[in-house]
Order: sequence, then structure tokens, then C-alpha cells
Amino acid sequence: MKFLTNVDISNFYSSFVNLDKQDYDIIIQEFQDNRELVELLQIRRKIELQNIYLQALFHLGKYGTFLREVDQTIEEVIRYNLKNIQGDNIFESLLFKKASALFHSGFVDDAKYVATELVKINPFDTLHQALLTKITYKKNEGIFQHIKLLCIALVIVSAGIYGANLLVVEPLKGTYNQSLFDIAFITLNIGVLVYVIGELSFYALAVVSTRRKIFKYKKKKLSQ
Repeated sequence: MKFLTNVDISNFYSSFVNLDKQDYDIIIQEFQDNRELVELLQIRRKIELQNIYLQALFHLGKYGTFLREVDQTIEEVIRYNLKNIQGDNIFESLLFKKASALFHSGFVDDAKYVATELVKINPFDTLHQALLTKITYKKNEGIFQHIKLLCIALVIVSAGIYGANLLVVEPLKGTYNQSLFDIAFITLNIGVLVYVIGELSFYALAVVSTRRKIFKYKKKKLSQ
């Protein structure tokens, strides 16, 4: 790298922060092409650029790259006790994005751990609460898959009974069997009802579980 003056470094910083924040690809490219310059910045400015870069990665769904790089910035934020960058609580903002990125990458257990820690830090933020609820529901979804399979089986059975009644029984007997239609109707409705109740129940369970934690953390926070 050529010899750089303070003016060169300052000009780089100014041009980077003035990039259109919606031009995610340009932000990512500029940051990755100028990592050495970023390292030369004063720590607050450095983290400000890292935050812009991480936001661009997150918004483009580049969760793998985001997760590989976000921990270093979080560690620096803690080390230098930085509170607000660009009007945001940088620590909470990065934790929120990390939990979301883990969730979208399929690391549900890790996402729940980070989201829980985030709620412990700030149990009053509704976005934090919503994220933890969503992750908790997803974590329980594996159990709900068995209910979904049962519902699908009931719908298939209903369709089979309807089909057999119309395509086999009616041509052979000249009329369909009303009892078979009744059985198919009942089976279909049971399948739909079980699915709806299961969906609502698991979501309600996630909400209740999350609210209990939030209440506990709010109480603890207010008592400090």
C-alpha cells in the first residue's frame, strides 16, 4: 500500500460515509477493497464504517459473511465502550442483526441464545420481544411438523374417500354412498381443525414463554 497521509485517510472516510446507504453492493465493494484504510481510521470512525458495511451485508442477505465479521465489531464496541453510532445503540443493533442472521441461516438455538441475551439487556424494546417470540416459535416447529403430517394424511384420506365414492361406488351401484361422503367430510374437517388449533397453540406457547421471560427481565431491570 502506498504511503498515505492523514488527508487521504480523512477523504476516504468522508467519501465512504457519504455513499448512498441503499447502494449496498457499492458499500460492500468499497469496504472490502479498502480494508487497510479502514484499519488506519480512528476507532470510532472505523466502527462507524464497519457498521455501515455490516448493515449492507445484512440487508442483502449475505448472512454468512455478516456472521463471520460481526463478532469482531461487537468485541471492539465492548472494548472501547461505544454507545451510539449514527444515532443507533450500536451494541443492541448488532446483536439484533446477529440473532436475525443466525435465525435465517438455520442456527435456531444460537439465534435464541443471542436474542435472549438481547432481551436481558433491553427487555422494553418491542422488536427484541418480537424476534425472540419468532425464534421460540421456530424452535418448537419441529414438534409441529408431526401435527402437519397428521393433517396432510387426514386430507389425503378424505380425498381418497371422495374419489372412491365418485369413481368406484357410484358407477358400480348407480349412486354414491352418503355415509362415505359423511366420513370424508368429517375427516377433512378434523384435519383442518387440528392444523389450525396446532398452529395457534404453538404460536400462543411461544408468546407465553417469551412474555414470561420478558416480565422476569423487566422486573430485574427495574429493581437495579
